[in-house]
Amino acid sequence: QKLLYMHHNPVMRGLVLEPGQWRWSSFRHYAYGERGPVLVNEQRPRGEMKIRVA
Repeated sequence: QKLLYMHHNPVMRGLVLEPGQWRWSSFRHYAYGERGPVLVNEQRPRGEMKIRVA
């Protein structure tokens, strides 16, 4: 639930249309396994994260 809030915060603020568009978001890492400018240190396997991709 925290990830959902964090990833949608730039959308709710009107900065981007979709979570994956925010450059500093980890959304694309969790949703697609892509590497971004910020490294993510996962404590759980990616498959256990619940990220909805529309």
